[in-house]
Amino acid sequence: MTVEILKIPGGLEVDGLMLLRGKCGCTSLAKCCYSWSKVKQKGSDIVVEAKLSAPDTKDNFEWGYTVSKDGVTVNVAVEDARDKEIYSGYIPPAAAEWESQGWTVSEKTGEREDSVVWRCAMCKWLYKENEEGTSFEELPDDWKCPTCGAPKGEFEKIS
Repeated sequence: MTVEILKIPGGLEVDGLMLLRGKCGCTSLAKCCYSWSKVKQKGSDIVVEAKLSAPDTKDNFEWGYTVSKDGVTVNVAVEDARDKEIYSGYIPPAAAEWESQGWTVSEKTGEREDSVVWRCAMCKWLYKENEEGTSFEELPDDWKCPTCGAPKGEFEKIS
C-alpha cells in the first residue's frame, strides 16, 4: 500500500488528512500576527510546525508527534495555548487520527486538546466545540460571531 500525498492549495493532503499552512495576512501588528502554521515536504519527509500562542496567552503548552507509514514520515511540533481566542493558522490532526489510518506513532509529546475548531474570517475569533458544548453545524443559521458580528457563513473549519 502506498501513501497518497497530494499538493493542495495551502499545503498537503496526506492519506486524506489535511496539513495546511496559514498566517495573518493583515498589514498591522495584531495578536493574530504571532500565530501561524507551516508545512514543508522534502522527499518522503513532511514537517508541520504551528504556533497557536500569542503575547497575551498565559496557559501555553507543547504537543507533537512523529508518525510513519510506508516510508513516509510526518513530524508535527506545536506551541499551543489553552487560553487562545484567535488564531491565524491551521491546527494539525491529532496523532490518533493518523493511527486510525494505519500510521505508526514513534514519538509523542503532550496531547492536542482542542477537538473541532472553527475560525471567524473577519476577526479570527475561535469557536471551540469542546468548550462551547454545541457543534458548529447545530448553531442556528442566524447565529453571529460574538466578537465582531460576522454571520455564521464567514467561519471556516480549521481542525
